[in-house]
Amino acid sequence: MSRQSQLISLLDETDKQVRDRVHGDQVKRLKEARGVYREEIMDCVRHCAWYRVSLFSRWKQRGMYAACMWIVQLLLVLSKVDSIFIYVPEYYLETMIDCFHVLRKSDPPFAPPAMFIKQGLASFVTFVVTHFNDPRILSAELRDLLLQSISVLVQYKEFLAAFECNEAATQRLPTALLSAFDNRSWIPVTNILLRLCKGSGFGFPKRGESSSSSVTFQKMLREACISNEELFSAFLNRLFNTLSWAMTEFSVSIREMQETYKVMDFQQRKCSVIFDLTCNLARVLEFCTREMSQSFLLGTDTNLRRLTELIVFILNHLISAADPELFDLTLRRPGQFTEKVNRGMILAPLAGIVLNLLDASRERDCGERNDIVAVFASMDCADTILCGFQYLIEYDWTGSVRGDDHLGKLAQLENFSSMLICQAELQEVQKRIFQGESDADDGMCCICYASEANAEFVPCSHVSCYGCISRHLLNCQRCFFCNATVAGVVRKDANAQ
Repeated sequence: MSRQSQLISLLDETDKQVRDRVHGDQVKRLKEARGVYREEIMDCVRHCAWYRVSLFSRWKQRGMYAACMWIVQLLLVLSKVDSIFIYVPEYYLETMIDCFHVLRKSDPPFAPPAMFIKQGLASFVTFVVTHFNDPRILSAELRDLLLQSISVLVQYKEFLAAFECNEAATQRLPTALLSAFDNRSWIPVTNILLRLCKGSGFGFPKRGESSSSSVTFQKMLREACISNEELFSAFLNRLFNTLSWAMTEFSVSIREMQETYKVMDFQQRKCSVIFDLTCNLARVLEFCTREMSQSFLLGTDTNLRRLTELIVFILNHLISAADPELFDLTLRRPGQFTEKVNRGMILAPLAGIVLNLLDASRERDCGERNDIVAVFASMDCADTILCGFQYLIEYDWTGSVRGDDHLGKLAQLENFSSMLICQAELQEVQKRIFQGESDADDGMCCICYASEANAEFVPCSHVSCYGCISRHLLNCQRCFFCNATVAGVVRKDANAQ
């Protein structure tokens, strides 16, 4: 069905281009493409008719429902006994998931949604939530299949309500999702988190978005992050790394097309997919700054600095595009609306992140240690930062957001930009005074050259600033000078804890 919908969109777009073109050769090629699309649509329709006859007959649906419910109940019982559950054939799990989703998508429906949720979905939700990261399921593909089932179900309002009423989901899902955000499962986990948090950020698009979300799970996610700081810290570190990687991949793909001035179909699809993933990750990060602002504004400033660097990194790549028209063209596939695919998709969460932190800093009065203005001003790229925020302020948001609520938010960004200019000028004066008083760089961190080398690795005794060491140890437990295994870190300044 998805392929059929895509072909119909392509056919509509081709028909529109045929009407708009005046050159004979272009019209001829478009008509040939239109004929190919029509043939493929007819093939899809034949396949759909065959599937309906073979799979959606009433007696087969009743059999699939009985098999699905029987297997769910069996697996729930067996999962309580380790010695038996680990030997359950994979066929049972695959059959259960296939049967459930065939019934869910059946046309005509096997049962009304309310009845299906009440009599069939509860036990299925209990199983997938409990076991999508169960180490006893040795097949990573099967665990992915369970996670994908959750990702699909939470996209629908009726099924999301079933998750909110399920005891296993409310008790385990938030913590399990944060734990499952790894190199293998970060895409479906991101989709789930985005659906749960949808509608809570700055500037959601006018088309294709629903304002409905799960306030219940948002509250539970916040409680899970606050109660387990180690889990949230690990999740946030992986989120930073993944978002940085996604934006880098997108920028490289864009640059390759801009250098050749050709937009290949494969490259366009790749850019569009990576851009969507980048926007989704940025939305999840925006939710974190709104609900867990204390992780950025209180304590050490590592998270805030990493967040600041990431925002500047993304803005720099967006405003440095050599050909803005080609940039926008690479994002939009045939049949997609300009209101849904544009730069505002990635700019909106960046603006939301800054606004969330500004609001939280005013409410909490966090002091200068984690002052967001001071952290931005301390970066060694003042021109890039100011240009980036000016780009945010001057962007045409009317085609990307609902109503006029964004105007007040943009006024906050203008005020923030003004404070940033003043802070940058002040820090530049202080830097010149410091350089005039000190002719040597002895005692400065040789990694960032911005802070005092006030911490050392144990046992190798190499020194650096505590901020650089803390960030390095998030992803590697070896000294970045000699590669020795780090047993501990000793701070040498008066503020050491």
